[in-house]
Amino acid sequence: MNEDDIKNLWRSAPAAGSVTPLQEADLAKRARRFQRRIAFRNFTEYAAALLVCAGFVFYLWEFPDPLMRAGSLLSIFGTLVVVWQLHRRASSRPMPGEESALPSRDFHRAELVRQRDALRSVWLWYVGPLVPGMVVFRMGVNANPDPSLPFARGWAAEGFIACVILGVILLNLYGAHKLQRQIDQLDQIDS
Repeated sequence: MNEDDIKNLWRSAPAAGSVTPLQEADLAKRARRFQRRIAFRNFTEYAAALLVCAGFVFYLWEFPDPLMRAGSLLSIFGTLVVVWQLHRRASSRPMPGEESALPSRDFHRAELVRQRDALRSVWLWYVGPLVPGMVVFRMGVNANPDPSLPFARGWAAEGFIACVILGVILLNLYGAHKLQRQIDQLDQIDS
């Protein structure tokens, strides 16, 4: 390779911060795949919410204890708040069309940021609305002396529930960290 070849190669290289058509196509593909994963995750969450609500509706009729009934109602309401917040904060969005002025890179980055922010605040909008119902329901379980109830009692049961809640929060924070790494990698294209 001589000096002219090197100069020609340098001149033909894309400018810093520009996205080549191949990169644009790859980013569009990655963005579509990401949106499909989000849609599947949300579908799974909606299905789980339906089962949770059905279970607590059953508890409303099955258990006469007023605390357990109140906890069931609060749990249903909290689950509906979670579903609404999931749709509002973290729903999948359609890719912009080819005629859109928004490049795939910008769309994908904005979606990564939106999902990262949703995962970082999961303690507030996902766990938070469920806690009052859990606490009141568990108070009813622990106050009810009926040994035929199919629920664990005592500090071990409460500790297990607290560990599950902490696990949900930590897993979502880890997911937010992974999304931040993807955002950082995408930002390196611009530098």
